[in-house]
Amino acid sequence: MEIIRGTGVAEGVVCGKIRLIRRRIQTQPSQKYGGDPESEMSAFRRGCDVLTAELTVLGRKTKETAGEAEAEIFDIHRMMLEDEGFTEPTEHRIKNGMGAQAAIAETGRELAELFSAMDDPYMKAREADIRGITERLIRILNGTEEMKLTFDTPVILAAEELTPAQTLELDSERVLGLVTEKGSSNSHTAILARSLGIPSITAAGNLSDTIDGREAILDGARGILYVDPTPEIVEEYRNAEYAAGKPDTEGFMHNEVLHTKGGKQIRIFANAGSLREVKAALAAGAEGIGLFRSEFLFMQYDRCPTEEEQFQVYRDLLQTMGEREVTIRTLDAGADKQIPWLNRDMCESNPALGLRAVRLCLANPRLLYTQLRALYRASAYGNLRVMIPLITIREELEQVQRIAENVRTGLKNDGISYKEAMPIGMMVETPSAALLADKLAKKAAFFSLGTNDLTQYTMAADRENASVSYLTECMPEAVAELIRITAEAAAKAGISVSVCGELASDKNAIPFLLDAGITTLSVSPGQIAGTRKTVIRHLSGTGES
Repeated sequence: MEIIRGTGVAEGVVCGKIRLIRRRIQTQPSQKYGGDPESEMSAFRRGCDVLTAELTVLGRKTKETAGEAEAEIFDIHRMMLEDEGFTEPTEHRIKNGMGAQAAIAETGRELAELFSAMDDPYMKAREADIRGITERLIRILNGTEEMKLTFDTPVILAAEELTPAQTLELDSERVLGLVTEKGSSNSHTAILARSLGIPSITAAGNLSDTIDGREAILDGARGILYVDPTPEIVEEYRNAEYAAGKPDTEGFMHNEVLHTKGGKQIRIFANAGSLREVKAALAAGAEGIGLFRSEFLFMQYDRCPTEEEQFQVYRDLLQTMGEREVTIRTLDAGADKQIPWLNRDMCESNPALGLRAVRLCLANPRLLYTQLRALYRASAYGNLRVMIPLITIREELEQVQRIAENVRTGLKNDGISYKEAMPIGMMVETPSAALLADKLAKKAAFFSLGTNDLTQYTMAADRENASVSYLTECMPEAVAELIRITAEAAAKAGISVSVCGELASDKNAIPFLLDAGITTLSVSPGQIAGTRKTVIRHLSGTGES
């Protein structure tokens, strides 16, 4: 038996044969020199248009399947493709007689070397992005197909590393589990695997070619891959609650209403970004929607969607959910969530700390007014709550409430039906909001802790930067204290408080969250059953087995 250890990033135990794939050879240009620079230039620009369309489709598909955070990499790829640092040297080479494919390859090679030489980990990682863009663009021009990760029989997939696009396209019925040589618990692939419910291990080190085709047991919780497991190991898992071949989540998905010993109800909700994802959440046993990301709707257009266009989406969502509670977040754009028609003229040296989320909407109040009108109209069709992102000070929430009052007055004058008492709450995503929670609780109908941004802003550390991951992994003490302060303020004011960030599905953080007074955990559809299991075990006092 061979034991391979890594970092468990998506819970679950599966058994099956390993299918090892290696990074394929980069696509090579079919020619170096072109006969007609004008034709080669046209080919290059057509290829860029095709790739832009592909990236847009992939981004939308990712938002539907996994959510907005996992789709942001495709926005980065589009920006790199359109950047003058890529287009200008490529076009210069073509004008000087080089074939389009060769020019793309040469520019890509230079930029990859440039990124690789940088000290900053984030910029260094862009080497892989530019190589990926170059390869895909050459493939489009010479008409070759990208390798598809499809399998005739169920497998445990092993690879050096998968891109988000590759992970998104995996058939979860055929790919039982995933193990990669590289990555971290906060990588895009890890987050996407969790949302898809694929048990996964990352950072497993160099994988030998000899494991291909061998039987294995993958334990995503413990981060262990047993290759050719002994009868004793097989028996151990067979006798365990999460035995191989038996879903780890069996019995933890539906039916039982969860209560603390004090009688407080604990609810498991879902995060979603599209109607398709909402339906997946219902199938997975979600009791409601704790976060619906409305910015996906805005990204579908090259302009601001009209009130009617927004209303129809919100109405359909509420009708799908019936009487279940639905919380829709107002537009959260800016920083790493760029919407071309909205953000194209913005130039900020530090966009994460700039005009984003509610700040952007208050700077463009017509945006928020139109969205709130659509939301109030939709409120007549279900159990709707509206959540404002990135509230930092009380004055911001008061401005939103004044706009909401104007919306209600306008709808009343127009004779349009709506729910007067539609709750308007806020996300607690900054240390400022947490420290002012007692004052904000007097203005907000509810709180929702966005622990991803709260952790990032509290620790002054980018969650995607592996060099500072020690500051953001697990639950930092300072973040725990801010959560406790927020929950206490909510309880004192008699309003509910939920968590909709990564911590909501973290089995090590859930006991603390429940004990702190959190009543709702909102997670991706693929994490609902595992989260419910952890909650049941904590409430029953058994802990993790």
